Amino acid sequence: MPSPILKTLLVVLACLIAADVVGALACTLFDILDFTSNSPALSYAIWLVLGGFCGLIAYNVAGAWSSPKGRWGDWSSAPGSKGIGTVILIVTVLVVVALAGLFYALIWTQGVAGDDYVPDSEPHSLVFFVAVLAGVPSAGS
Repeated sequence: MPSPILKTLLVVLACLIAADVVGALACTLFDILDFTSNSPALSYAIWLVLGGFCGLIAYNVAGAWSSPKGRWGDWSSAPGSKGIGTVILIVTVLVVVALAGLFYALIWTQGVAGDDYVPDSEPHSLVFFVAVLAGVPSAGS
């Protein structure tokens, strides 16, 4: 059985990839439909909301997968859930910081016009990553 760290890493990466695909599809759809009220703030709102939900979902899925099964119902009420939540938070922070560093080195310093997509656009990516990190601890509150 994989360790909670490996489980969290897999869940966080899967959630980030899924949110990136959904965000790219949403930004493309709104761009194609060319709404009259389509503003630059719309793409930031898409990435902000997706980032928050990505953090919440990753926290809950990783916690449920990593916690012992029992009669507690929700994993957060099980014994040891605070430690599992801390592991999830630390792994998520490390993944987000590593990805931001990687994208900075490979994409953001190369002068690529990123449009509204993560990871091409540095500001959109930073909004997304901050929202992911904000969503993780708020799930454990």
